[in-house]
Amino acid sequence: MKFVKIVFAFALLASFMAHAQTPTPANKPKLDFKKVDANNDGKINLKEAMAAGMSEADFKKADKNNDGYIDPKELAWAIE
Repeated sequence: MKFVKIVFAFALLASFMAHAQTPTPANKPKLDFKKVDANNDGKINLKEAMAAGMSEADFKKADKNNDGYIDPKELAWAIE
């Protein structure tokens, strides 16, 4: 019986540990526009975004006006 309690305790602990490591929107990484805008032209192109770790799909979602660039307002909406 003691063995069953120990196994149950480890299983419960493992469950909590796995849940604690699951990313949530609250700990989503924040991107600094000025750091991502490598060429300092006031907008982020796909190459700059991907260099900062953004996927092409996320770039397209963030580019609300479909001009091929993300401006500061679009980036703010994307990382909220």
